[in-house]
Amino acid sequence: MSYKDLYLQDAGKIISPSKKTAPSARVFGVPYDSTSSFRAGSRFAPQAIRAAFNNIEVYSKLFEVDLEKEFIQDLGDMAVVNDPLATAERVSKLWRELLEDRIPACMIGGEHSISYGSILALPADVGVAIFDAHLDLREEFDGSRFTHATFFRRLLDKLGRERFLHIGSRAACGQEWAYVRENGLNIVEAKDFDVEMVLGNRLFRDYKRVYFSIDVDFFDPAYAPGTGNPEPCGLSPKDFLKVLSGMSGNEMVGFDVVEVSPVYDNGITCVLAAKLIAELFAYICSTRLH
Repeated sequence: MSYKDLYLQDAGKIISPSKKTAPSARVFGVPYDSTSSFRAGSRFAPQAIRAAFNNIEVYSKLFEVDLEKEFIQDLGDMAVVNDPLATAERVSKLWRELLEDRIPACMIGGEHSISYGSILALPADVGVAIFDAHLDLREEFDGSRFTHATFFRRLLDKLGRERFLHIGSRAACGQEWAYVRENGLNIVEAKDFDVEMVLGNRLFRDYKRVYFSIDVDFFDPAYAPGTGNPEPCGLSPKDFLKVLSGMSGNEMVGFDVVEVSPVYDNGITCVLAAKLIAELFAYICSTRLH
């Protein structure tokens, strides 16, 4: 039995009217938020973001791709368990199986701890860009070493620093900033954000294949109020799309969009998340076409 059969269950679907039978990309949800520390509710995001996706235009003028002509295969939602590490291990097993098919996938969270599982599953030649207001580098949080506030620290413990670029940071404790300095982490703080500087970063030069992990609190709360830990002075959707459209054909093997908490706004953040997913899918299709 495959992990797709074992862990995934039917959920509301992203509607894909394409007549193609081979998927251009896949999507699945992980409705998990058990370690959320402020405003829980990201477990409701996979369904809410699907509903938003099904009600926005999915022709990308940016990449000249019509997603209505591409088969986006919705695999449903993962059956999660309460333990965060056990859930992340399920995520990792599923991602390894999906990566073997060489079909790019999107994971909709859920909280950011689930990205530990997807990133651990990536081959060593894949660079990882994390878009996040928070560093998530605490040694422990609320007495636990594995939460949505520590997942990046745990990844660095396992994988080292070379494969990572962290973009948009503006909220962390003093010990986290000290860890950044002492370990020479590859980060672009929100206050220093510049599109050309990001695109010129060694990650995009050294890694032809990339994975994006997008915590929606990367964006200023004016654009993404519906998130668990909003932080002012963030970036705009245009900033993100300029990075995406400026890449030099790096292969996107997959991505995740996490920490949307639909109960805290009137759908604005879900629409933003759906738009991001659509443009990321369009980027994937455009790079395959060319």
